[in-house]
Amino acid sequence: MLAVMFNSLLILLPVIASNTVKKAYTGVGVAEQPNVDAIMQTSERMSDELRALGPSDNDRKLPFWQDKVQQSLEDKDVDALRGYLLAAPAMLGNDLGKQVRARAEAESKGTAEERTIRAALQKVPESVARSIEYQIGMSQPQLEPVAEPPAPEASETAGAPAEPVAKGEEVGEVLQAGGRSELDWRFKLLGSYGDLAGMSQRWTGGDWSDAIVFKLTGIGLVQQGISDGLSDAHIRAVSIVKSASRSKRLTPQFTEYLDNLTDAAVPMSVLNPALEAANQDLATTEVRGARVLAAFEQSIDPAGLARLEGDLEQIDKIAALTSPSATLTLLSVVEDGTDLRRARMLAEAGGMQAVALVKERGHDALRVADAGVRWDGSMVLEIMSLTAAGMLLFWVALSTLRIYFPRRPAKAEPIGT
Repeated sequence: MLAVMFNSLLILLPVIASNTVKKAYTGVGVAEQPNVDAIMQTSERMSDELRALGPSDNDRKLPFWQDKVQQSLEDKDVDALRGYLLAAPAMLGNDLGKQVRARAEAESKGTAEERTIRAALQKVPESVARSIEYQIGMSQPQLEPVAEPPAPEASETAGAPAEPVAKGEEVGEVLQAGGRSELDWRFKLLGSYGDLAGMSQRWTGGDWSDAIVFKLTGIGLVQQGISDGLSDAHIRAVSIVKSASRSKRLTPQFTEYLDNLTDAAVPMSVLNPALEAANQDLATTEVRGARVLAAFEQSIDPAGLARLEGDLEQIDKIAALTSPSATLTLLSVVEDGTDLRRARMLAEAGGMQAVALVKERGHDALRVADAGVRWDGSMVLEIMSLTAAGMLLFWVALSTLRIYFPRRPAKAEPIGT
């Protein structure tokens, strides 16, 4: 009996241990809400990776970084441009990096990012720096208004002094064309009932090529009409995923992952019959759209929708920390939910620097994220099971030793003399 228990425990212990390690290091236990320590560790590892991007020779680091900045400027990639500028303290090496950091700390105006970017711009030619400021939409340094006395002729002609500069007006203010308001507006589009009706007809006709967009549009429109449904944050995330899917920016693995996720939110076994019934009779586009919307509403599975909303929160958080277009760049290397949480960690730790790292490292950039382990109930139970199995194995081994190597009885001492 002891031999059977011993052999069983020898088999069971590696299984429990490997499953625990898998949960901890392949994403099952990756925290959805990272803590401060995990963010700090990821930030340090990101800085190390950015330092390792350039040549090992310090004299060649500046030309390497300038080439990256110049290429991003020529490509009009605003997100990568910001990323490389913010990564300057790490990418330029010890001496130049310290200079950029010291110059940024000496500034007093603007946000921390703006101060770092302005300090980094000192390391590129003046003409390039001005083009970059225009491209990324940075405000020009404000000039103090100077009151000039009116010309004598004008005063005599008008009979009144010239109007002073209005309070709050900035003389050196320039309206930039590089703002991202239009870009952000595009990503907020969720779709209309007419779009939903058109996609529904193609769906029932057998065209499932746009499956993720179709299902997300239906889910988003349903939840938009419910007072306790999707928030604006979730709707923004739906719009970003739709844009990424239509522009073919998603990896095949993440496309399959999202397809399964949306299938869990609106099971096909329920949705397909409801869509066929909605498109059975002839009707106007608006009426068909309302019918399709009702089909989605009755097909939604609350548990599956909750899992989908969890990933939508991650996507919206990435967009809030970077930008909608930068989120597309990060999503282009994501393969599953674990990668998505790691991309969120990169955005938490480095903001736009994550875009520069992904541009250089691709999917390997996500390995930099130290997301930590979520000590949920299953992880705690597995650790307890592993501990109990180890203690039982020790008891069985000790009992076996006692059976095969019994303690010798003590010799009887002679009584008396």
